[in-house]
Amino acid sequence: MIMNKSQAKSGTGLPGEIETKMRGKGPMTLKQISVLVDKDSFMGRGKVVQALGGLQSAGKIKMNPAPAGTPQLQKVDHITYEVI
Repeated sequence: MIMNKSQAKSGTGLPGEIETKMRGKGPMTLKQISVLVDKDSFMGRGKVVQALGGLQSAGKIKMNPAPAGTPQLQKVDHITYEVI
């Protein structure tokens, strides 16, 4: 987590790649972001989630929560992220 946060601040590594590829696009789901950075596997999505956490803690992206009433197991499909 510390490495992702420092990479997010400096714009390098996977967090930097995600930020640059998301720039100019609207809110995107985890699946869309994973496909965008060619990490569309179970392990790849985990790495993307960690990178998004680093970007969020650095204040570079914001997370839009799933609508109220969304079942717990489907929230991952409805949560969106966008570059600030």
